[in-house]
Amino acid sequence: MVLKKSSLSMKIVLIAALFALPVGISAVGSEKVSAGKDPNAEEIVTKSIIIYGLFSVQKNGILRSLVKFISPEATREGKSAVKFIRKEKMNDDLRLLELELPETNYTIGYDGQDIWSVFNGEIRKPGPQEVAPFKSSHAHGYEALLRYKQNNAKLEYVGSTKLGTLDLDIIDMIAEDGSRTRYEISRRSFRIIYLNYEEKPDPNSEPVKYRIYFKDFRVIQNSLIPYSTMVFQNGKLIEERTVVEAVFNVQLEEKDFKAENNVKAPEPAPGL
Repeated sequence: MVLKKSSLSMKIVLIAALFALPVGISAVGSEKVSAGKDPNAEEIVTKSIIIYGLFSVQKNGILRSLVKFISPEATREGKSAVKFIRKEKMNDDLRLLELELPETNYTIGYDGQDIWSVFNGEIRKPGPQEVAPFKSSHAHGYEALLRYKQNNAKLEYVGSTKLGTLDLDIIDMIAEDGSRTRYEISRRSFRIIYLNYEEKPDPNSEPVKYRIYFKDFRVIQNSLIPYSTMVFQNGKLIEERTVVEAVFNVQLEEKDFKAENNVKAPEPAPGL
């Protein structure tokens, strides 16, 4: 079975929950519904940073998940692993995403200099349709909001909305390149419930709208992480991820993020 590039680009939109995007992004999602004096965006996000834990003590980590990719043609299930070493700026983070699906093993990573990929044991240069979502999911993840100061991003209070009985504050994060991510944060718990952003695959195409929903929050090594994530593309559910293992400050070295160190020998044919 061959995994087409168009399929790959959809499959790595979120994974790497995780894990910047070029131009052409604007915030989307809930509309402003509140009136009067706006709350302070920085104060709200500061409380979220405290609730999620001090990311400065997490030098690296591994998140292993069960994943499900949903399309009109079929639903495919598999496993993923996200590995990272944090740097001072998010753009410098070392990142690696491993994806295992039936008859498909795919890895994409950033080693501090280049983005590379390995497809079924073969190292190759990833195309724009793979690189863009790999960067995008990192730049627009929930962690980007928690590290906004280190990345010189700005915050803007948009308004508020309700999710059932839950009150949500809506905040836009504007990155240095002008790209925006919209976050919907629980006023009671300061957890990030939704994030929204738009991506243009190319300058002449219509923007693709992404909405990501987080739930089942758990505390792991003094850090709060969502164990369940759902990704919507233009209003349709395309991906579900459930964390099965999360560990931080483990034995990871920078050499582990090199392409040549992520080529796995093919499994022998049955009977050999």
